[in-house]
Amino acid sequence: MNVAIITIGDELLIGQVINRNAAWIAEQCTNIGCSVIAHSVVGDQAEDLTSEIRRLGARCSALILTGGLGPTHDDITKFVLAEMAGDHMVVHQPWVDHLRAWLARRGRELTARNAGQAEVPSTAAVLHNPVGTAPGLWMTIEGTIVVALPGVPREMQALMTAEVLPRFASHVALEEGPIWTYHTLQTTGIAESNLADLIGEPSEFLGASTLAFLPNLQGVRLRIGVVGRSDAERTAERDRVRAILWNRAGRFIFGEGDRTLSEAVGLELAKRGHTIAVAESCTGGLLGAELTKVQGSSAWFLGGYLAYNNRVKISEVCVHPADLDRVGAVSQEVAEQLATGARVQIGTTWGIGITGIAGPGGGTAEKPVGTIWIALAGPGGVKATRFQFGDERHSNRERSVGAALGMLWTALKADS
Repeated sequence: MNVAIITIGDELLIGQVINRNAAWIAEQCTNIGCSVIAHSVVGDQAEDLTSEIRRLGARCSALILTGGLGPTHDDITKFVLAEMAGDHMVVHQPWVDHLRAWLARRGRELTARNAGQAEVPSTAAVLHNPVGTAPGLWMTIEGTIVVALPGVPREMQALMTAEVLPRFASHVALEEGPIWTYHTLQTTGIAESNLADLIGEPSEFLGASTLAFLPNLQGVRLRIGVVGRSDAERTAERDRVRAILWNRAGRFIFGEGDRTLSEAVGLELAKRGHTIAVAESCTGGLLGAELTKVQGSSAWFLGGYLAYNNRVKISEVCVHPADLDRVGAVSQEVAEQLATGARVQIGTTWGIGITGIAGPGGGTAEKPVGTIWIALAGPGGVKATRFQFGDERHSNRERSVGAALGMLWTALKADS
């Protein structure tokens, strides 16, 4: 089942809002065996949306629209679909009444198709919105399924989950062709190029399957793609490729699917009855925030310090003033004292200390922007590692969080 996605709104085109809806829809469709062939973004112009529906509708069996279903003047989806379907739309009467009233407020009518176009009847059904007021719509236009959903993420996701995905899954089940499915392995502590060298030439073991390397700020994802006509065939092939990757790179794999690094760390801490505290300088609380995203983290994350200023490092985390004067805040000594101080002051099994130059200013020849020291204190002592990231502040802070979590995860696995 080929699917295309159109997200609607000027705010998406100009970059005011990040288009997360399309990514979520595509992932969910792919998970049930659909093939997503295109993403498109259009603004709040009726003619642009009409043109895009016709263009993509000719290429796919299902088209998902999200956005433009609200009550304001720039919400155009209902108008466009009404114009395209016209009087040939066969639909529940409440939806017709809703459309007619909506168009009447704008001085328009629900009219037939433009003269000269083929009059192919359209069928439609209202999709109940369980978490909002704007209903969705399932219809066919010239043989293509068209699904219109609200742009509010919570409402869109609820409608997709309750109404759309089950129907798509039924369509997929009726098709006789092979289906692609995907499985992800999550890695930490190894660069993409080194991971590729470790795994070797994929063509030697993949066959018809695929392998993608997807680096992010906290590691590298390995996405396995397998194709087959049955669940059993796809599962067997996935397990074959998965076993090869685990055999070659298993010591760097912290989880599968959507598991996050903080979740993996939390699981290892909980299994051992261990606890963690943090003392953060350049990351400004990002590490603590990442750890507390995990449900149940209060069992193993006890707290931390935002020791951004040297005075706070001294008074709260017991960093030695003489070392700050001698080697500076961004140093192995201070990172180790932050980690040890957090562990001792809060009374935990482990402590993490982070200090660095996130940028864009503050760097020197000896300590350029992106210089980060991360220390891990635990039952076996304290160890610090220097990282040299780039010159972009946001990515330096996020990569520091990923590196710190990776160090802790590695230490916990080595302890098992």
